[in-house]
Amino acid sequence: MQNFSNNRTSILTELSNGNAELGEAFAIIINDMVVQAGITNPMAESFEVTSKSWRNLAQKSDKTQEDIDKLDKEFKQSIYELAESYLLFIARQTKNLTGKLDYGQYESYLLKYRFGRYDIMNKPEYLNKVKVQIRNAFNKLSAHGETSGDNLIDKHDMAAYIYALATRVKRGDDGKSFKGFEINGIITPEEYAVNERNLFEAEDNLVSLKLRVAYKVLNNKL
Repeated sequence: MQNFSNNRTSILTELSNGNAELGEAFAIIINDMVVQAGITNPMAESFEVTSKSWRNLAQKSDKTQEDIDKLDKEFKQSIYELAESYLLFIARQTKNLTGKLDYGQYESYLLKYRFGRYDIMNKPEYLNKVKVQIRNAFNKLSAHGETSGDNLIDKHDMAAYIYALATRVKRGDDGKSFKGFEINGIITPEEYAVNERNLFEAEDNLVSLKLRVAYKVLNNKL
């Protein structure tokens, strides 16, 4: 009992001292990016994951190995800083003391902050549809795009999600062929709407692939 009490006190201290402001700003901005799943809010603004100096260096044509290493390190740091702050913001809203979100907590958060504006609690059919979408999203996030996971969203899963949001598909000269992913450090409303729609779908799709790649990159498992 003493160990549990000490652990609980430690977690409460971390939650109270942590910085959730960045995560709250992120939550507000991405929620404003879409009006319905897959449909962009034309008045929404983009979210800058990286600093302007990072993006300027990324655009440099003759980057040295030192530049490349610096870009990689700073990008990953920015991703984890945002992921931890966003997870902390959600944790405070759901009274979660573990640092990891289970399905009930994730559903509660999305119903309030993503779908609450639609008054879905008074629309049973729409509510059931939304819950299916939330379950699909949770399954993908908690398993970082794999077929199964631990049914919890931790900071590594959330970092993979934000990494996936901050990357875009690179196309060939024909505009259609897939040439991999590229990073620009900015999440635009249009790109977010597409990623969210894919996240809400049950089948393995592009966002699933992006989550798998992101998790491996961030955890050096490539």
